[in-house]
Amino acid sequence: MSLRPFADMPGSVLEGVQVLASDIDDTMTTHGRFEGHTLDLLASLEEAGVLVALVTGRSAGWAQAMASTLPGLCLAVGENGLVSFDSHGKRSDWGAKRGPHFARALSEQAERVKRKFELERTDDDDFRLFERTFIRPPGFDATTLRECQATLDEGFEVIASSIHIHVRPSGWDKADGLLAALAPLLPRPTDDDPRVLFVGDSSNDRTLFARFPRTSVGVRNVERFLDELGPDRPAPSILATMFPQLDKPPHVRCPSGSMPRP
Repeated sequence: MSLRPFADMPGSVLEGVQVLASDIDDTMTTHGRFEGHTLDLLASLEEAGVLVALVTGRSAGWAQAMASTLPGLCLAVGENGLVSFDSHGKRSDWGAKRGPHFARALSEQAERVKRKFELERTDDDDFRLFERTFIRPPGFDATTLRECQATLDEGFEVIASSIHIHVRPSGWDKADGLLAALAPLLPRPTDDDPRVLFVGDSSNDRTLFARFPRTSVGVRNVERFLDELGPDRPAPSILATMFPQLDKPPHVRCPSGSMPRP
């Protein structure tokens, strides 16, 4: 399946969208920052009755802050699906129950990866609950990612975003976290739910691309990570530029409960 321009997505599909779920880094942000018109878009979507959920590899601390402060958000799912916060800051933990030795085991796995591949710890690692993360260095590719995975014990995995390397428990991902967190807000959310439009950019978004094949959108830099997505990768639509291009002029209002076209 080939990548298709976002403009080709049928209007009938967009009219059914009730939830915009989006990655953050290099998807919503430009050079690491939210631009003003992106924040205006979030507020406009809320006014139009569209639920906005962030689904990110960022830490629990970041997710709580964004859910509580950014305009238009109904929830933020952090640490690649392992924790979420609603707009009031209420926390929910997801995935398998973690025993008393989990934190030590996670730290041991992360230290193994750090030493072997000479990785640098991220600044937000202190605010993480269930992952350990490192800055993604130049040249870190699909082969290196597989080599990282080979160093870990059963029950743990390594995944990569456009900016970070994540060491984490296996068996629960971004898509699982999004669907679990949406359940109180959207009746019976499911895989391939036409009410959910997902926007992402890298290999830690692969489960969302796969599980929302008709309503997943990749921003331009997804092309950098096609090797990591693998030969059986899903084929999201692809935007011409970054996420803010989905915006419309402030005076244009979209019908209640539907997504604006670019």
